[in-house]
Amino acid sequence: MSLYPIALFYDSIQNEQYFQIGSFKKPIGIDGGLVASFLYPFNHTELVKLPALFVEIDAIKVPYSIKNIISTEQKTIVHLNLIQSKTAAYALRNLPLFLPITLKPKWVQATLPYSLVDGLVEEVVLGQLGKIEAIYCMRDQYMMAVNYLAKELLIPYCKPFLIHVDEMQKKVTIQLPEGYLEAML
Repeated sequence: MSLYPIALFYDSIQNEQYFQIGSFKKPIGIDGGLVASFLYPFNHTELVKLPALFVEIDAIKVPYSIKNIISTEQKTIVHLNLIQSKTAAYALRNLPLFLPITLKPKWVQATLPYSLVDGLVEEVVLGQLGKIEAIYCMRDQYMMAVNYLAKELLIPYCKPFLIHVDEMQKKVTIQLPEGYLEAML
């Protein structure tokens, strides 16, 4: 029984306000179960409160109501109401999962780089590269989309690229590997 009202999910569709929580990995079993991988540690009591999940299909967030969730120490298996076979579950393999932004816990907000959008990126040798236009989460890896010479340059938000992050001044100092800039443009 979900404790969150389904109205939260309808509101997030109307306002297009979501945050990524993870992705489906692979189907498991013959009844349409999917192994879910989460970006943050969720415990089973938090997960069973959810009435639905958004699955991103072709850049559109599609809501799926949850039938049940089984969590073990090794994996979390999610069964969705409309997915009743392993064949149907394969269509959702490797797709990102989202929840309404209103359900984002405070501790998650503190761990995400999304606050850096509109901040500046500076490379240690090249100097200022440009402004962060967006932060993407691609296959469990955050990427900064930087407007560099009127093109979108994607830079991983991780070591060894990151040298220093100043969240107060919205400034990220990076060091690009040799040839990275040429290869990405």
